[in-house]
Amino acid sequence: MVQPPFQTICCVQPSNGQQPFLISASGPVICSLDLKTGSLLSQWPRHTEEPGEDGVSTNPTEDDQGRPMKRRRLDEEEPVNVARKDSENPAETISEPKKGEQQKPNVTHIITTSDGATVVTVTAEDKSINAFNVEPEGVLSLQSQRSMPKRVCAIVLTPDEKNILVGDKFGDVYLLPLHPRDDWTPPKVDQDEQERPFTPSASELTVHSKRNREALRNQRDLKIIRPKKEGPNFERKLILGHVSLLTDVAITEVLDGLKRKQYILTADRDEHIRVSRGITQAHIIEGYCLGHRDFVSKLCIPPWEPEYLIAGSGEPSLKVHHWRTSRLIDEELFQGAIRQDLERHLDVTSGERSMEHLAVSNIWPVHYSVGGNSPYSHQPPHCLLVALEGLPLLLSYNLTKEGKLQHHQTVELGGNALDVAVGPALWDIVVSIDTVHKPGSVKEIKREAVPKSNFFETFSLFSNLSQNANGTAPAAEQPGPELRWERSSLAVLLNDAVPMSETSDLSQDSKSKGKGTYSALGEQLYGLENLRKRRGDQDQPMDADDEEAGESPAIAV
Repeated sequence: MVQPPFQTICCVQPSNGQQPFLISASGPVICSLDLKTGSLLSQWPRHTEEPGEDGVSTNPTEDDQGRPMKRRRLDEEEPVNVARKDSENPAETISEPKKGEQQKPNVTHIITTSDGATVVTVTAEDKSINAFNVEPEGVLSLQSQRSMPKRVCAIVLTPDEKNILVGDKFGDVYLLPLHPRDDWTPPKVDQDEQERPFTPSASELTVHSKRNREALRNQRDLKIIRPKKEGPNFERKLILGHVSLLTDVAITEVLDGLKRKQYILTADRDEHIRVSRGITQAHIIEGYCLGHRDFVSKLCIPPWEPEYLIAGSGEPSLKVHHWRTSRLIDEELFQGAIRQDLERHLDVTSGERSMEHLAVSNIWPVHYSVGGNSPYSHQPPHCLLVALEGLPLLLSYNLTKEGKLQHHQTVELGGNALDVAVGPALWDIVVSIDTVHKPGSVKEIKREAVPKSNFFETFSLFSNLSQNANGTAPAAEQPGPELRWERSSLAVLLNDAVPMSETSDLSQDSKSKGKGTYSALGEQLYGLENLRKRRGDQDQPMDADDEEAGESPAIAV
């Protein structure tokens, strides 16, 4: 049995003065971890155990005060009985779900409001958007659950944080209120239009055999009534759409004269980045940012340079666009020393993947406000962290005023990077690590598939400059980068507080090994390679039958 990694994480900074905490999702389970002490604050959904003969739970997960039990140390745990089959295939060690057992939906996205009062999550299998209120000590209280008709691939908050933009895999972008309004009523539906007899498309002119003509008469005699098309039972508004599979959505506001104008940027599988006007006029297209030669996987607008757009793609590449004028400013094709770093962590000899089949999975802007007598006040630490799918490293870049990317540092990790959370009011980042696959692989499972894993790694920015007595940096700078990412000790506390799950919804099906790019677990954690076009592919979104059959690609955050 394998403890699944945390596929998505997010830092929350409450505005009421409480300590910041980390929201992390491992499959369908959401945990809150204190970023100061590393202790487990809460877990959702709350587990309820069957009571024993004496009425007491045989496997309690909460103490007498309703708080989650702390994870036991590894040396206190019972030895894990790993059942193997005839082969020594490590994939056989991961438990499979019981036949007929319904899997819980896995969390794919987590976002939070700036005041830390609301957390919004997205689950894949049931296509639901869940809004939680953050109660004291990081406890999540579910307030609303809305199921979209299509699977969600991107979700962002509007600048006023009163609404959310939701992009689905069929290319549509919807506007939803952050919290459902009580005064909303669903639109009236014409009953005559909804309920009408079913009319076969065949006729006597197209049906020739005696059996088929008899079947046609039976269909007409049955007078089948078309079922009602039930609309959504919550408020939503379609504001724009693509004719291709949508991959990411971004929204920003810029100052134009004395007015602030809002723009929505959307990316798709067909190498397009569309720049549309704000929510009320999203049907008006301002322009396109072109130049990509493969699918665009991620969009990032740095808060300190909002006129630039950094886009990651499956070439792989990073491109900097001046999105208002659609000009391509700079691009990073991962050559030279960076390519050597990537190849060192990518096992090209196994034939699993090559450099040409890497893709940028996510871009995180690290933006801190620095003031006072801080030694960093002369150069605030702004940087971009970039992850490539299935690689155990992060690439740190600086973005100049002219929109040029400068490679700052390659941060090596103990496993593939899944997500990064930037600590609010902290100088730390938390990196979620893939503890199941071998570093550099999205298909091969580790042989040491036991709960002894490091789920998180934490880093802090350190300066190689000494500080003067007045708090300012000296004029003579030492050679080398001024700010460097170094490991911090917070990860030890976070990993020790991770609760061990008894079952894994992200199970590995050993029979699927060798039949695709990813392992069964890899399809849940990664999936960008499914966006890559192959010979004979048509540039059309998948239909509903493909989606329900599980052929839709998993879009990473």
